[in-house]
Amino acid sequence: MMDFGLLMSVIVALAVPAALARRRPLLGFEEGESVIDVFVVPGAVGLLVGRLVTLALDDPRSIGGLSDMLVIRSGVEFWPAVLSAALVVAWQSRRAGVQALTRLAGLAPWAMVGYASYEAACIFRDGCFGPVGSLGLKPDGMDQRMFPIGLALGVAVASAAAFVTWVHRLGWPPLAIVASATALVALARSWASIWLPRVGEAMTRQQRSSIVVAILAATACLVEVWLQRHQRTSVVSA
Repeated sequence: MMDFGLLMSVIVALAVPAALARRRPLLGFEEGESVIDVFVVPGAVGLLVGRLVTLALDDPRSIGGLSDMLVIRSGVEFWPAVLSAALVVAWQSRRAGVQALTRLAGLAPWAMVGYASYEAACIFRDGCFGPVGSLGLKPDGMDQRMFPIGLALGVAVASAAAFVTWVHRLGWPPLAIVASATALVALARSWASIWLPRVGEAMTRQQRSSIVVAILAATACLVEVWLQRHQRTSVVSA
């Protein structure tokens, strides 16, 4: 049976960045390449790897079972999926004769917009969960209104994408752009995880991994920006 809510979310996640990107070319890509062309293969690989990692962590015996692997709703490990998708983009860039970081930096804000759109599309799935409040939506099967964390996360990541686009125009090095995008998404996810339903009071695996990724990526971004400024200072002094 087709999951129309999930299907609609994927369509939104592809359609929104594709529509916005029509006004400006993708940096590091051939002229005429669309966001959908660029996203499909890395996204499919990322989804597969993320699903396999989830199965390996939660129930290794289910690996190889087609029915278990196809139940995407039951979990996809986010950061392994992102890493594998980025590696595919890097491999594709090598074949195209473009530096991997240059292509990843050009794609980063559009990937963020796609992810933001997916999170905001929670309204098409089972509803947008979050803390109970007078202002909010009623997810399917719930009697109380909840503040829609998915929508808030979508807005936060979309705003972060605008920031990444801005620093790209300022001339930040590609590594700093990719690292800043990663850190901002990780921070947003770690914040959202606090308010989403979970079992027990301990941090979830997704929250812990996002915090670690945020620290590492933010450190890499700061170091790269500092190195660029130091090099510029050295050239001017010379």
